[in-house]
Amino acid sequence: MKVILRSDVRDLGHSGDMVEVKPGYARNFLLPRSLAVPATDGNMRDFHKRISAAKEREARERATAVTLGQELSGQRFVIIHKAAEGTTRLHGSVTTIDIVNAIKSATGKEVDRRDVDIRHPIRSLGEYQVNLKLMRGMSVPVHILVAETMPVPEPPAPEAIAAPAAE
Repeated sequence: MKVILRSDVRDLGHSGDMVEVKPGYARNFLLPRSLAVPATDGNMRDFHKRISAAKEREARERATAVTLGQELSGQRFVIIHKAAEGTTRLHGSVTTIDIVNAIKSATGKEVDRRDVDIRHPIRSLGEYQVNLKLMRGMSVPVHILVAETMPVPEPPAPEAIAAPAAE
């Protein structure tokens, strides 16, 4: 009997696979638990519609993720945090929510806190690199500067003043 799996089944296949199973296994295990549906013409058409809709949705999500990644790639965001007196160690640590708020205030873009990948806890002043997971298989590095006060941008280097031309 041919069935279309609605969810992953161990040792059988993944969601969306069409597999051949014994009728008793389908009738007594897969179908009552809604793990599969019979591979009828109607279910096949529905299956193909769902697959095409999922591919279109993934293409749209990938396009928005690529544009967001290009906007955020390599940018530096500043987080103001209080350090212990006389040291660079912070009171507490910088959390994913702090990073999301810094990104939102600087760019206006919404990022989910679960998409921020901090490898090690940020517990001291300095510059760190974190990864933002935009979608499965796609992430972008972002630089985070943790400081006690807002850094003042350095003025451009003074150019050599040209001596007046002799006439």
